[in-house]
Amino acid sequence: MYESPIEKIYGDIQSQIIKQDEEHIMCAVNQTIGYDVDKEELIKALQYDRDQYTKGYSDCKIDMLAKIKHAKEEIEDRIDNYPDRNTSEYEDCLTIFDKLIAENEG
Repeated sequence: MYESPIEKIYGDIQSQIIKQDEEHIMCAVNQTIGYDVDKEELIKALQYDRDQYTKGYSDCKIDMLAKIKHAKEEIEDRIDNYPDRNTSEYEDCLTIFDKLIAENEG
């Protein structure tokens, strides 16, 4: 396919501008904090932090689901053990728990 040389030149210029901007930012960071910052290592560290956040969020979600299921079981036991009590409030809780479980397991 035909590729316009103007677009190619424009793309190269844009890449150079982005590279210069990154170098300028890194230079400003180095001057501001007084330390040499390795851009590649910084990116690795930030990616590691993001992965840890994602893992922590996932672990918390699993833990929350387990607690919701446990609370649901306790309410079901109360309904079974006290059949003469007004269970509408318990049933409302079960409906909420079922909704939370369905939303977070899917």
